[in-house]
This record gives sequence, C-alpha cells and structure tokens, in this order.
Amino acid sequence: MLTEQDVDRSGAPVPPKDPLRGKRPQLKLAASLVAVTAMLAAAGATIAVPAAAGPALAGTLAGRVSAPRTPAAIAADSRSGATAYARHLLARLRLPGGSRRMHWKHVADLSPSLALILTDVVDPRALYHVPEPMTELGKYLQAHAPGGMTVSSTGWFSNRGKIRARTVTFSPRRLPAGIYSAMLVTTFKPTRNGAALLRADAQVAWFPSRGGAVRLRAADYASVTITRSRQDGRDKRSRTVSGARQVRKLVALYNRLHGAPDAVTTCPEDGPSTIEYRLAFHPARTAQKVVLAPTNCLTVGVTIGSHPEPDLYPASAVVAAARRVLR
Repeated sequence: MLTEQDVDRSGAPVPPKDPLRGKRPQLKLAASLVAVTAMLAAAGATIAVPAAAGPALAGTLAGRVSAPRTPAAIAADSRSGATAYARHLLARLRLPGGSRRMHWKHVADLSPSLALILTDVVDPRALYHVPEPMTELGKYLQAHAPGGMTVSSTGWFSNRGKIRARTVTFSPRRLPAGIYSAMLVTTFKPTRNGAALLRADAQVAWFPSRGGAVRLRAADYASVTITRSRQDGRDKRSRTVSGARQVRKLVALYNRLHGAPDAVTTCPEDGPSTIEYRLAFHPARTAQKVVLAPTNCLTVGVTIGSHPEPDLYPASAVVAAARRVLR
C-alpha cells in the first residue's frame, strides 16, 4: 500500500515542522492506484510519508462552488459512462465561498500524482482561484469532503525544504457498476496575494471489454474441476463438482468477472512454493471447455477451447471460490 507522498524535487530533506502534521490517522490508497509521476521519478525525486490532515476551519469559510445537479450513480463500463461519472465527481467538489473557476491552463507545481492506469481512463479537470491561503485551504478541503466521498490521502510537493504545493485526494465510498477506480485529486499552491490556485482532477477508470470471453450457459456444462498445487507440482489437490447447483454458481462467478484493467501493478515474484489454482469447465454438449487460471497479478487467465482470451478480473474472487470447494 502506498500513500500520497511528499515529493522533494531537489532531493533536499523534508521541512522539520509543518502545520498540518500529526493531526489525524494516516489514510492509504491501493498501490495500483497511486504513484509519483514519471517526470518526478526521472528527476530523481525523493519520497517520504506525508503528514495527514488538520482540524476543520471555522464556519466563516463554509461554502461551495455552485454545480449542476448530477445523477448520484452512473453505471456503465464504457468511456462515456466513466466520463459522466468523472464530471459528476468534479461537480461535487466543495470550495470556500468566493472561489471561482478559471479558464483552463497548465500551472507550474500543479501537476498531481495520479493513478498509473494506462488505458481506459478519463481525467476531466478544472482550475480554480480560491481566496484562502494554501494551508487553510488544505484544512477546509479535509473538513468538507464531497457528498459520498472520503478523504483518502494528503500530501505535499516541496523544493529545497520549502512546501510548494499541497494535495488532498478524495475517494468514493462506493463505485458504480462498471467502474474500476475513481479519485478526485486536488492540488493547490499559494499566489502572491495570499490566495491559492487549485487544480482538480477527477480520474475515473472503467473495466474494458471481456473480449472473446463470452458469457456461459450453466446448462451447457456438466462439471467443473478445481485444482490446487504448488508451482513445483507438490501438494496437489483436486475436486470435480457435478451438481447442477454447484456448477451454476461457478458459471455465474465466471460470468460476473470483468475485463482486466490496464493498470500498473506490483506482482509478487513466483517461486517453487507459489500456489496455483485452475478451474476447468467441462462441457455437457457442444460447448467448448473453459479454463480459468488466477494469477498473482490480480487477473485471471482464460482459455476457451484451445484459444487464450484477454485476462479477466479479479483473481481474488476465483481463488476464494476454489478454496471454498476444496476445503
């Protein structure tokens, strides 16, 4: 698990004291969803765990940027559905009274660390002028999470020991069907007049198509063989289930799997003791044999007949089902 990170672009140490440090428990994001941008990594940036949020501001800052009413949930595993949901999240951002949206432009130090999703992702963004100092704005954001969202992480960017920008990231409590991940990332820096500029990114990734891994009909399959063994072949266990109810449940599990998202993940290294599972669906009539092979990279390898199909997701669901059958 990674958290939002303090990035010192110069390699200088983090400032010894910060007004937002040590106020509340650290909150974390999945490693596959948060990473420092490649530009910062190439620049030799140093990484440290940041402090989390401070207390809420007084009621004098209470307010929000007006936004159009948007449906509370948008269920679609497509670019259009992800775009609609991302705009929905962006519209829910709450900012202090007097904040105004600006024409979009790139601003130095306002390039956030976003999820390493390679494809099937949208990132609507907006730029705001906020009439509050950077530190106070950070407190306000943490005290005014958008409806249906929580503060998932906080952090800052620094240069030669000086904090140049801060970041507060929100995550939805629940994701709509068809959405793999979603984050509302705010990155903000001070202006010369004591106000702040804030960039908001609503990054949403959707599940891609299942490709040739078509849905199955339970009636077309007579049995399912579940196998568990170590990679070196030891400790092999196998069981074949043929009851209509059990076969139907396993076919339904396969049909619920999503196309695997194109995301950067950290996979545990394979070794002789690595445990492997296989689920083989044996046809009763003219259907093709289907084999599922969960991997330690969160995806599921799929073979239909003798033809490998694009991976499905998540492997954890298939492994849990296999363990229930074999216990």
